[in-house]
Amino acid sequence: MASPELYWTSPCESNIEAALTLIEQEQSKATRAFIAKQLALSRTTASSIISQLMQLELVKELDSSINGRGRPAIPLRLTESIWYALGASYHSETWNFLLSDLYGKPVATHRVPTGPINPSRFIATLLEGIESMLDRVPGRLLPLIGIGTPGLVNSTTGVISRADDLGWKKVAVGEPVTKHTGLPCIVMNRHRAAGLAEARYGSGRGVKNLIYIGVETGISAAFINDGILLEGADYSAGEIGHMLIDPNGPLCGCGRYGCLQAFSSSQALVRLVEERYRSLKSLGERVEPNILWDVLSEGRLTGVFIAHEAHKGNEIALSCMKKIAVQLGIASSNLINILNPQKIIIGGGLSNAGPLLTELIRSEASSRAMESPFSTVNIEQSILGSWSGALGAASLALKRKIPLAQRWFDSRK
Repeated sequence: MASPELYWTSPCESNIEAALTLIEQEQSKATRAFIAKQLALSRTTASSIISQLMQLELVKELDSSINGRGRPAIPLRLTESIWYALGASYHSETWNFLLSDLYGKPVATHRVPTGPINPSRFIATLLEGIESMLDRVPGRLLPLIGIGTPGLVNSTTGVISRADDLGWKKVAVGEPVTKHTGLPCIVMNRHRAAGLAEARYGSGRGVKNLIYIGVETGISAAFINDGILLEGADYSAGEIGHMLIDPNGPLCGCGRYGCLQAFSSSQALVRLVEERYRSLKSLGERVEPNILWDVLSEGRLTGVFIAHEAHKGNEIALSCMKKIAVQLGIASSNLINILNPQKIIIGGGLSNAGPLLTELIRSEASSRAMESPFSTVNIEQSILGSWSGALGAASLALKRKIPLAQRWFDSRK
């Protein structure tokens, strides 16, 4: 297919992006006339913009419908079976891969469990999973891969600067992916990717001020305002896992004492169970049978397993979950007081196990946050679950679909 010839000035580019956003968000209203009215454009200019979007095959017109007298209004929609976006995200020792259509609807998913790994195996399994997904694209792939990883990530270089929960430093992710696939990629923290997904496609859709908190081996947040992620000067905005809770607290992987991550991560939850078991043994009392002790002795105990046991009513698991929720509630109350969000969404592996962690955090925050900002915030569990990071990573391409579609056509000239 020949490449469409599109030459836009900057103001026109802004109008084209705005028109595409209206078509995506206002499915029941989007017509050429509606676009012209909402963007204060002439009918001719609006029609020219729609024609350019149709040339890129990002937009289609449906069958016309008659709304009373006058000319028929022709509804506009994003195309749903031409362009696709690919995202990958690493959670709970598993690479999650997802293909979505232009509306962010998943059309194919794939998981690759890894178990404990080193950086080289981390990259190798990522590349294997991407190859598998590239073979499954049912149409055209927007030429950009989004990737969510643990740790503090420099999205300009595609390098994990440090992942204290894994003990990693300076792990290049973007370069090997681009070298292997020939496709550019954007690498970002997995929880910030998950926050983007919740803001655009989950329970945060339409919420102006939103905080997403992901709790796994690491703890990180996404601060989102009007759909825009706060990234900071070096992409570290949201590293609440290193918020100081108690300088006399346990040692964190970053080298400091008393970070939130040292108190409330998945690894901290495992440590609490281990300490409980050692304490019972040291007292010389009979230790009641518990599946946690069995899994612990086998070296397979994880925070996610403990969270699932807590939801089943395991008293040891439940008491340890309550302990990690105290510091998460303190951190949440501080964020509520400082940022005054409309919604806080709790996600990550420990949250995906069920609603308990969110309920405990909400209870703790209610007794610690200032009354006025707490009265306006809703604290909710993620509704996108374990696929949120991969969907958020895919949304990095969806956000750039106009230039990416143009790039695809240009590459075929």
